[in-house]
Amino acid sequence: MFDFVVAYPETKNWFYLMSQPQTCWNDEHIDVIFYYLRKKVKLQIQEQYRYTTSNCLYKVYINNAYDRYCQQQQEVSPNEECLINIIKGFSIPDGLPWHLIDEVYISINCGDEFHWVLAVVVLKEKRIRVYDSMSRRRRSGPSSEIQNLAKILPTYLDINGFLDQKVRTNWSTIEAYWDKMANPIDVQYIDGIAQQTIGSLDCGPFVAAYAEYLSDGL
Repeated sequence: MFDFVVAYPETKNWFYLMSQPQTCWNDEHIDVIFYYLRKKVKLQIQEQYRYTTSNCLYKVYINNAYDRYCQQQQEVSPNEECLINIIKGFSIPDGLPWHLIDEVYISINCGDEFHWVLAVVVLKEKRIRVYDSMSRRRRSGPSSEIQNLAKILPTYLDINGFLDQKVRTNWSTIEAYWDKMANPIDVQYIDGIAQQTIGSLDCGPFVAAYAEYLSDGL
């Protein structure tokens, strides 16, 4: 068994899937990559550009919290507690509090298509940049997963007192937040990234888009 802290693969097939076309990575593959990215940036204390990531359950927390929010249920569910703890940097190994960083990388599996996209929350712009290797097929707007994230995230930033934080960044002075948290976060689909063919399960374009993005920040 290989111990990656966030995943424990027991067979060689786990690694084989990462190297083969027409195969889709599972949540463990993404969580391992994101864990080591979180660990790397936490060790680079002097870096001007800082980021953190979520785990693959983040989409589930967002969707469940969004459903409760729409139904106007007042009590805090375990899913909402997880969202709050992630923003505070308490919930995932080696994560940083969001008020100390510039961007958050979120992997989202579009359940109806069994397809991974990379959502980058650019906190200083109050914007979500989406890197999608099937974006040519999305002419009707963002997926439901991205829409839920854009609508519900300001609520949980507000619950955490995000705008009151002044360490490293005085968030209340940033123009994007002058309307407080009343409006959803803007969503921007990034053009010009590698695209995969229709019916393909290859995760290569996701990785290519991810590497292309990180090459500027790291």
